[in-house]
Amino acid sequence: MSILGVIVRTAPAATATVRARLAACAGVDIAADPADGRLILLIEDTGEAAAAATLGEITTWKDVLNTSLVYEYSGPDAPAPQSASTGYADWRGGLARLAERAAPA
Repeated sequence: MSILGVIVRTAPAATATVRARLAACAGVDIAADPADGRLILLIEDTGEAAAAATLGEITTWKDVLNTSLVYEYSGPDAPAPQSASTGYADWRGGLARLAERAAPA
């Protein structure tokens, strides 16, 4: 189980759009919105995606200027998501294993 504390920075004009999109994401809670283009999030693993994969997806949104990981908890107290690896999110398995899967056969 992973729990991430994240700051998401947006242009102030895009904050409402990003906030609405985040509200639709499983495992994402908006902890604070100081109304200055920052959103403070808590992201947890879900059965569909690891918290790191969710953060990676959010980082690619066009209205997101920057993300900052400020806290991470990883522990064995809950089973990991059963979703298939998406490559970039599989860093916990080791870079060598990730490179083996990416190498052509």
